[in-house]
Amino acid sequence: MAQDTGKKREEETDEEYLDLEEAEENQKTKKDQETEAGEKTARIEELEEELEEKEEKIQELKDRVRHLKADFDNYKKRQTTKKDEQVNKEKGELIKDLVPLYDNLDRAFKSFEKNDDKDSFVEGVEKIYAQFAEFLEKREIEPIKAEGEKFDPKKHQALMKVESDDHEQNEITEEFERGYTYKDEVLKPSKVKVNIKPSDSEGNGDN
Repeated sequence: MAQDTGKKREEETDEEYLDLEEAEENQKTKKDQETEAGEKTARIEELEEELEEKEEKIQELKDRVRHLKADFDNYKKRQTTKKDEQVNKEKGELIKDLVPLYDNLDRAFKSFEKNDDKDSFVEGVEKIYAQFAEFLEKREIEPIKAEGEKFDPKKHQALMKVESDDHEQNEITEEFERGYTYKDEVLKPSKVKVNIKPSDSEGNGDN
């Protein structure tokens, strides 16, 4: 009887030991789970903070782009206004210089009507012509050379073609209307007559 009682107590002790181990294991597992959950929560919070920082950065970049666009639009407006002001200023200076020439020419005609002095009239017109030449030169407006020059389609416009042995091939024989350049750019081409030599086959047609 005593032996059975001792055996029973040993079994109960073993069960208590197993229960204690299981409880410790469960407690350890629970702690691990809590630790893992805490780490995940911390990571989520960290990611949320990073996301918030990135969103703030994106918003800052958007604001910067918007400001840059506004600054660029304002710059274009200022440049356009400045260009218009410069064009108007140049027009004003052009008119200011042209008006005296017109006045001089007007006075010359009125003087001729009153006095009928051809010599004085011609002399006055020659002075005005010289003033016009100075006016053009001052603004880098130059006449295009034509007669005796080789035909250049960039500078000359052929209104007529002739065949002559007295001139070179494509030589300009006559200028109908003078052309001009402004700072090496063609304002208007010269209107000219161009020599086209007969071909050898046409010249030897009798053969």
